[in-house]
Amino acid sequence: MYNKQITLDGEWTLYLEENKNCAGFADEIRTEKDLIFRKAEKIPALVPGNFELDLYRAGKTEDPFFGMNPLLLQKLENRHLWYVCHFSFDGNAERSFLHFEGIDTFADIFLNGEKTGSADNMFISHEFPAKGIKQTDNELIVHIKPTCIEAKKYEFDMDVTTHLKYNAASLPIRKAAHSFGWDIMPRIVSGGLWRSVSVIEKKKDYIKDIYFNTDAVSENTAYISGCFDLELSGDFAMDYSLDITGVCGGSKFEYRADRLWHNRGNIEFEVENTLLWWPRDMGGHSLYHVTAVLKYCGAQADTFEFDFGIRTVRLDFSKKEHGGRNFCFYVNEVPTFIRGTNWVSMDAFHSRDAERYEKALQLLEESGCNAVRCWGGNVYEDHAFFDFCDRSGILVWQDFCMGCATYPQDDRFAAMIEHEVEQVVKKLRRHPSIALWAGDNECDVAAMFWKKHKRNPNDNRITREVIPGVLKRVDPWRTFLPSSPYVDDEAFLQNDEFYLPENHLWGPRDNFKGDFYAKSAVTFVSETGYHGCPSPESLKKFIPEDALWPINDREWAVHASCMEMGKDNPYYFRNELMTNQIKCLFGDVPQTLERFSAASQVSQAEAIKFFVERVRAGKWDKTGIIWWNLVDGWPQISDAVVDYYYEKKRAFSYLKRSQQPVCLMMREPKDGRLQLVGANEYTENRRISYSVKDVESGAYVCSGETVLTLNAVTEIAEIPYPAGEQHFYLIEWHGKDGTGKNHYLCGEMPFDLNKYFELFEKSGLNY
Repeated sequence: MYNKQITLDGEWTLYLEENKNCAGFADEIRTEKDLIFRKAEKIPALVPGNFELDLYRAGKTEDPFFGMNPLLLQKLENRHLWYVCHFSFDGNAERSFLHFEGIDTFADIFLNGEKTGSADNMFISHEFPAKGIKQTDNELIVHIKPTCIEAKKYEFDMDVTTHLKYNAASLPIRKAAHSFGWDIMPRIVSGGLWRSVSVIEKKKDYIKDIYFNTDAVSENTAYISGCFDLELSGDFAMDYSLDITGVCGGSKFEYRADRLWHNRGNIEFEVENTLLWWPRDMGGHSLYHVTAVLKYCGAQADTFEFDFGIRTVRLDFSKKEHGGRNFCFYVNEVPTFIRGTNWVSMDAFHSRDAERYEKALQLLEESGCNAVRCWGGNVYEDHAFFDFCDRSGILVWQDFCMGCATYPQDDRFAAMIEHEVEQVVKKLRRHPSIALWAGDNECDVAAMFWKKHKRNPNDNRITREVIPGVLKRVDPWRTFLPSSPYVDDEAFLQNDEFYLPENHLWGPRDNFKGDFYAKSAVTFVSETGYHGCPSPESLKKFIPEDALWPINDREWAVHASCMEMGKDNPYYFRNELMTNQIKCLFGDVPQTLERFSAASQVSQAEAIKFFVERVRAGKWDKTGIIWWNLVDGWPQISDAVVDYYYEKKRAFSYLKRSQQPVCLMMREPKDGRLQLVGANEYTENRRISYSVKDVESGAYVCSGETVLTLNAVTEIAEIPYPAGEQHFYLIEWHGKDGTGKNHYLCGEMPFDLNKYFELFEKSGLNY
């Protein structure tokens, strides 16, 4: 595609000025000389980057994540930013472009004193003709305007609402919603060139895009359709040819068009001896490496390479025989039970997302997940994220970037979403891991249940017309879910949030075995979680020593995402919630930080273990759970099972055991008995030997051999359970896949904390 590409990443110069000091001339600045003349503050900057990080590196501010410092960043929301770099480019000026992978958010771009373009969407890339580019000494200036001030320009109707007073400015613009303050993120309304910047020279003839879809698989043959999009400079398309080859192990396919008739067209071909792409534990994650060659009059003009996974994915949302709806994913027409996690922002400063991928993705795979939901309050992750999921057999549920609000319905906003969705889908659609596009996070339930005046979510033009319209054009084969949870016309008439087959189970967040969780009829749980305190070692990295203990209403509140002081403000309750969860499980609250943290991590671990195993033990009446969440995006007290510094909380190891592809677990007591069941996610039966031991007494309460049915839950044994007793059971099994272990905490709360730790250590389990 490119004759030349040079990256402009690295050291830039950043000029900053408060809005009140540059009124009337900010839009007139076109060169660095103008900035020097105006005596704007000047510091070194990095691209990709965020300006707050540049200020910190320059010694102008304190650590943005430490103590009370997150609140101080609110005073920077009125800054104009001018990013400046100088570069040389030896190329063809007529075919040269400035390419920005991510600009946050409102910006004007000047090349050698001339405006070449503008940006107003953080989520997408921007490309502008490099008019006036020279061989040497080019000056590029990106003027990024303060988001909150720019957002004031946009009116919206009274039915446009958000769940939180902090977020109103986010509604008419396209910037990560969490930036304005969320229950898992601080308010940091940042700005910067948060992804790579480059200068490119495009070829005269090149392949713009090729996309394949698996229409069907029959025995060993796959039927593929798709399309190509080419840039052809010649007068006659028939002078061009296109050869496409895909190879995976011993399987190969070819598509040849020796003579083209247009620069765009459809593709259809068959693949014999097909190697399928499967989710983890169900088969291999086969990827065909595809090479496409465009030729002009027999001479090679361009090549285009990508990986292609042959698979079908559909979501069964059909009506159940006795009322309600199904919610089950089928991969290659095999029902697939989802063991997943929600993926939230990697960092409050998104320029650091890419450097955090490697460790976070390793944790995703280690946890045993076969799916991940990319939450709508975030940004869209880059190819490295999806490449990992492709290689690892991890299905991706991708929200479009809207959440917890009712968004504008006007033509301007609709046009922005249409452009954004088209670009994002075209960028990502080749990844076989993507199983689902979802319109937003919780906007349907926000419209219907969060205000006294109920609105019908099906009147939402954005998710019922605009996004489906784009998908029909550019990716008609994938399932689209308008919202999560989705309120269709039938659910709206029911007027009952708990009628929904797919839902977010947060509720009272008290006794994790209480009726709200244990008796929920939801088929698919796409959010649920429980608080867990970080370790003292991690807390010391972001809370001052004199504020570490006891919990206070300043530093601890800020790092529970309370973005202003006072008990009546949003999210202040979160630390008290965590404390009460300890009290619920153990009867009282430890009086030292070390013991408090340990008890909190146990309460989180036992809760999320219960949530996962309750759903798994109910397979296929239940079809999946996507728990909240894997890793923090800033130093905080939260539901994540791994903190910002990648230190695993106790819940991580519990989840890892609960998500083993073969896992033995207990159903809750019923009629004086416990039932041992075994989940088998493999696509073949597994013969195992098993035992269940009461750890305190050392007595085995059951043992034997059994066969676990493929892709199912098998009832193995029943154990007497006298009411009122408390037990810590160790469950072990051995089979083809090695030895597995799990545990079950049986009985009514509260439990004795010291005894719990004693029995856990005696069990030999690790955390």
